[in-house]
Formats: sequence, C-alpha cells, structure tokens
Amino acid sequence: MHPNEAKIRDFYKSFHSRNSASIADFYSQDVEFSDPVFPKLKGGAVPGMWSMLLERMDPNATIELVEANASAETGTAYWVATYLFSKTGRQVQNHIRSEFQFKNGKVIKQKDRFPLWKWTRMALGAPGVLLGWSPLVQGKVRSEAARNLEHYLRKKGIKA
Repeated sequence: MHPNEAKIRDFYKSFHSRNSASIADFYSQDVEFSDPVFPKLKGGAVPGMWSMLLERMDPNATIELVEANASAETGTAYWVATYLFSKTGRQVQNHIRSEFQFKNGKVIKQKDRFPLWKWTRMALGAPGVLLGWSPLVQGKVRSEAARNLEHYLRKKGIKA
C-alpha cells in the first residue's frame, strides 16, 4: 500500500471517529476543495467545513470507506455517508467519489463528486423530488451551506 493510500484510509477513520484535528493534519495550508455543495473552498475553510459537519453530525451517522488507492501524486476514494439530515430528519445515504492531489505528503486538492439532485431527494423529501434538479433549489442548498460555514468559521476564529 502506498503511504498516500494509508493517509486516505486514516482520513476516513478520523472522519468516522469525528477527529477533526487529524482531518486538519491531512491537508496542506493552501488546500483547495470542491463538491456539489461547497464548490470553491480554500485553506482553513476546508478543515473548518469538516469540523462544522462533524460537530453537527447525527450521532448515529456512519462513514464507510468502500475503496481507496493512491500514488505519490494522486489518490481516489469511494465512500458512503449515512445520516439523518438535521433540517428535515430525513435519512440520507450519500455515495461519494473523492479525488485527491498530494504534494509533500499533504493533500493540496480534493474534489468530491455526488449527484446533488439525488441528495436533495433524500434530504428534502417531496420538494427535493419535485425540484431538486433545479438550479434554484441547488443554489439555495449551496448558499445556505456557505452561510452556515461562514458563521461557523467566524465563531471559531478560523481563517479561510
């Protein structure tokens, strides 16, 4: 196993055990992150996002790493997050593919992919089923997440 694959596996173990300090150590200080909800995060906002999500996570949530592999410069992971969405109490089972770029043993870029319309169907129920595909609903999900993260980072004194 390449050392970067071991780092990816440790990252998801830390995520599963809600260890935000270990997650923060996974990233370079100038990391870039994107996913369908948080499309353009940089620097301290990346581990800050995970810290926020971990603090607010359903206590019965599970994070399952299904597969991981890596080389000296890149890596991938396929993982499943199962949890109750706090705003609606609805069950979500999100299947996510992650791509990583490494430099000097740290992640400098991470891109997570999942179909946002599938997430809205699970998390929002009928509104997500009917309108989860629309730019209006997806934009609302992104803007609310961005506001929550901005408030969290400011409250915790984390610089983005």
